[in-house]
Amino acid sequence: MKFNQKVVLCISFLFLTACASTTKNIKTDQSLDTNQGIVVTKIHSNWDGYNNPLLADLEFIFTQTDRKKKDSKFVLSKADDLKVVALPAGEYKWFRILFGNYYMDLNGGFTIKPNEVTYIGDIYSQLDLGMFSMSGESRIVNESEQIQSDLKAQFPKLLEQHKFTTELSTLQQK
Repeated sequence: MKFNQKVVLCISFLFLTACASTTKNIKTDQSLDTNQGIVVTKIHSNWDGYNNPLLADLEFIFTQTDRKKKDSKFVLSKADDLKVVALPAGEYKWFRILFGNYYMDLNGGFTIKPNEVTYIGDIYSQLDLGMFSMSGESRIVNESEQIQSDLKAQFPKLLEQHKFTTELSTLQQK
């Protein structure tokens, strides 16, 4: 009986983790599809589980409002994690912050325009983890000048090839 429970648990875990695809940063020479734009954010958090493979990832899950694509997520993979991701143009809404078996539902969203780099603000997330609960605060902060400097250093041609706009996301916990 215990073996069957473990198998069911493993299959359930695989199913749940496959529900949202992890976004990956663009390559420095990557071109965009016709109806794609680039979203830029930087994630700051007191959670440093990325240093320990036994701890859960901190994930910010979002979805395109017209549901053309399955849910996507930004996964915190290092301190002050810069995300520069190509996405289909359109409206996106935040769904939840996920941390292992814990989650907090979110409200708000952002818009991606074709062939533009859209900075949605830096995400600051302060988490308080208890034995059986998770609470915390997440907010958006405008660090546009620093982001442009980061982009010039890490993606030197990006700002030459695409218009840069700052449209801060709304992000609220339910």
